[in-house]
Amino acid sequence: MAAADSGPLVCIVIRTYWGHGSYGDNSLPNLLWTLARQTHANWHALLVVMDNRPFPDLRHILRYNGDDRAQVFAEWISAEHQPRTVGGEWVGSYHTELYKLTDRAVRACPRATEWVAVTNGDNDYAPTFFERVVSEGAAAGADAVAFDFYSRFQRPTARPCERFAAAPGRPPCKENLMRWCHTDLAATAYRWRRFVGRDGPDDMRYGLLDDGGISHDGHMAEEVVKRGWKVARVRGECLVEHAPSPQLCAQAGGVWDDRVSPSPGAAGGRCVGAARGEAAAGLPGVEAVWVEVAHDTSFDLPAGPLRLRCLRDANRTLWEAAAAFFPRECAAPGDEPPGGAPGGAPAGGAAAEGSAAAAAAAAAAAAAKGGGSGAAAPAAEGGGSGAAAPAA
Repeated sequence: MAAADSGPLVCIVIRTYWGHGSYGDNSLPNLLWTLARQTHANWHALLVVMDNRPFPDLRHILRYNGDDRAQVFAEWISAEHQPRTVGGEWVGSYHTELYKLTDRAVRACPRATEWVAVTNGDNDYAPTFFERVVSEGAAAGADAVAFDFYSRFQRPTARPCERFAAAPGRPPCKENLMRWCHTDLAATAYRWRRFVGRDGPDDMRYGLLDDGGISHDGHMAEEVVKRGWKVARVRGECLVEHAPSPQLCAQAGGVWDDRVSPSPGAAGGRCVGAARGEAAAGLPGVEAVWVEVAHDTSFDLPAGPLRLRCLRDANRTLWEAAAAFFPRECAAPGDEPPGGAPGGAPAGGAAAEGSAAAAAAAAAAAAAKGGGSGAAAPAAEGGGSGAAAPAA
C-alpha cells in the first residue's frame, strides 16, 4: 500500500533488466525498498525494462514489494534492437535507443509531477533523498538539484584503494559537478515541467545526446548548465549510491577489489565477499591493504571511522595503466599521480597488511562488525541499509 500523499510529486524513472532480479544481483528489490523508506511519501516510480531478453520475475518483485506507487511503463524491447553484432561488438545506436525509451517514460510521469529523477535498477537512495530534492529545490528556486554520491568511480585517476580514503578537506564521496565524468544519472533531479517543455522552450531528451555513446547523463548535465538552468548543489552529503561503492561494501563486510581492469564493463573495481577476498589476497602480485574510507552517515553508516580491506596490484607501474584508462577530465582536483611512494612503501591513506597500522585497522573493523548499523532490509530483499550484499 502507498503512503498518504503529501507535498510535491516526485517521479522516478527506473531503468532495469533481468540482471537486477533474482537471476542476477537482486538489486531492484533493494532499490524499491530504499524508495519505500523515503521520508517524502508523494512519489511515483515508472519501471522500464532495458533489454530484449525477458525479466521473468519483475511482476513477482512488484507484488512482493506491495507498493502501488511503483508501476511498469515498458516491459519488452523489440528483438529488432540488438545490443551487439554477430561478432560481439556493441551496436553504436543501442544505448541511444534505450535513452529514447527513457525519454518516453519521463514524459509519462503523472501530470502533477514537480520533480523527475532517472536511475538504474541497481542504485540506492538514502531515506531523505526525495525530501531534500523538494526542500533544496524550493529554497534555491532551482531547476535542478545535484547530489554528491557514493560511487566506484570516486577519484578514478588516483592511487588504487587510496582514492576513496578519508583525508582532511576531502569530500566524503564523489562530487556532482554537473559535467561529464563528474555526475551520475541517479544523482540529479530536474524540475519536470521545464525538462519536458511544458514551462518554457526547453524539451530535454537524453536520446538526442551522445549518439552512439553511453555518456548521456553527463552530457545532459552539461546541457542544462549551458542553457542557464539554476542548479542547487547538495554538498558534503551522500544521499545516492551509484552501486557498487566501496563505502557500502565496507558496511556489508565485503572486500574491495581495486586491481587493474581497464575496460568499460569492469573499470572502477568491485565488491567481493570475504572468502573470495581472502583467496585473492594470497595470489602472487596482489597487495592487500586496509583503508579508512571517506564517508558520511547516510545509509546508516557509522559516525566514526569506516575501514575496508582492499586489494590492488603490487606492481606500481600497473597503476598508471589503470589511471590512463580515464581521460584527465575525470581527475578530481588535487589528485596525485599513480605510482606509489618511493621504495615501494605504501603511500598515505592505506596500511599494508602485516604492519602495525593494518593490525589496528583490522581490530577496529572486527569490533565495528559487532554492532548494528540501524534498520536492515528484509532478508528476502538482499541486504540491509541500502547495501547490496557482496558477491560470494
